[in-house]
Amino acid sequence: MYPNLFCAQILLVENNLINQKVAVEFLEKAGASVYVAPNGAEAINMLRKDHFDCVLMDIQMPVMDGFEATRIIRADAVLAEIPVIAMTASTSNENREHCIAAGFNDFISKPFRLDTLYATLDRWLVTQPQQATSPVMTPKLTAGVAWAGDPNIIDLSMLTELIGDNKLEMREFALKFMASARQDLTTIEDALERNDLATLGTLGHHNRTPAIMVGAIGYANLCRALELSKDSANLNQARDAVSQMRPLLELIMEQIDKDLA
Repeated sequence: MYPNLFCAQILLVENNLINQKVAVEFLEKAGASVYVAPNGAEAINMLRKDHFDCVLMDIQMPVMDGFEATRIIRADAVLAEIPVIAMTASTSNENREHCIAAGFNDFISKPFRLDTLYATLDRWLVTQPQQATSPVMTPKLTAGVAWAGDPNIIDLSMLTELIGDNKLEMREFALKFMASARQDLTTIEDALERNDLATLGTLGHHNRTPAIMVGAIGYANLCRALELSKDSANLNQARDAVSQMRPLLELIMEQIDKDLA
């Protein structure tokens, strides 16, 4: 059973379309009204125009990141008391302490688990009593055996942990990942041509979590290599990672077509 989030208004601040889809789907199924802002600046504008019971805030975003947005929220007398929960792929104690110091109430690592997401919201969200409605059940989850695959290409059993074993929904999610990854890969290749390691690192971070969610661990590892390519000494590492990305995406697409046709 989903937790009772009936009538809660949640602001999701997230620029990754795959992460948006997962979070919005499960929050809405639990009864919440979810609004999405793609960056911290737009989130501040929305918070000043409407009431929200809680903010789920990504850390790394364009225009304004989660740290700056949260500092602005805490400095605003009207907004200061709203719960703001950080969502980040970095799970280090140092990053957690940085989040708390910036004014976040709590911390959820990405890719998030549903039980963690709901438990965290339960700690900070005060909701109205649920009206008499038919219960909303969680999606049926597969045991994972039927969907097991090579995580160096794609292991769809990982995807079922998020959205269940509905083949149509799994294919839809997987194709959204592929479309986003292919679009970003063109930008990654352009950045490599310019030896722009900062952009490569940002795009590696942006693509790593969706790859993990869909079960493409090999691709997620290549994205992680880009994240770690922070200076000219790592340029060869970045080149090696990018050279493997397009062929691997084609293998992932072949597996999706085979298993989710």
